[in-house]
Amino acid sequence: MDGGDVSVACVGLSREFGPTVALDGVDIRLDEPEILGLAGPNGSGKTTLIRCLLGLLAPSAGTSAINGVPSLELGPATRGRIGFMPQREAVYSDLTVRENVAFFARLYGLSNRREAVERALSFVELGDRADDRVRTLSGGLIRRVSLACTLVHDPDVIVLDEPTVGVDPVLRASMWRGFRERRDDGAIVIVSTHYLGEATNCDRVLFLRDGRALAVDTPDAFLASTGAADLESAFLELLGER
Repeated sequence: MDGGDVSVACVGLSREFGPTVALDGVDIRLDEPEILGLAGPNGSGKTTLIRCLLGLLAPSAGTSAINGVPSLELGPATRGRIGFMPQREAVYSDLTVRENVAFFARLYGLSNRREAVERALSFVELGDRADDRVRTLSGGLIRRVSLACTLVHDPDVIVLDEPTVGVDPVLRASMWRGFRERRDDGAIVIVSTHYLGEATNCDRVLFLRDGRALAVDTPDAFLASTGAADLESAFLELLGER
């Protein structure tokens, strides 16, 4: 981890695909380590927001920046402080777990590659499967390989697009413990999910629906303000559907 100040911000971020408004004037500001959940159903704009934040997609309107650098101007130095885990598998099935993580360590030019690889494998609890080829693993374990590749360079801004999809409850709990550890070590962690119940693991939650930000607050504040018993019910209250 670089150890410098970390920040993520967007103002009025919008993105249109022809007549479809995928993102509609979203504002976010994170100036210190925390876990921000992007929560909402499929098609709510979570992935589009992430892609705009990372400079992978130009917005139709608005601005965004990571560590003070505009998203569309992110260079190697700033990108080296970012870890991104996409929804789709971004690992090589014919390589072993260790070979995949080592490949990403080389891409980031790490001088202490062996140490970094073993640290990442330990973090996702895959040391005992390190020499297995990825094609032999379950979907949940492959997600953990992807997470190890995302974290091998010790980033201080971590963006995870639905990392727990297809993961069983035990593995999911383990991953969330890991996210909290990264936050406690000084990282900003942005996690998208359509499992509204697991958003209780976040410090704050941004609820999205049809590309719009409904509200952002702590899980406890959402429960208190809506009188709901859980975040899924709180989300429905915000929609006025209860």
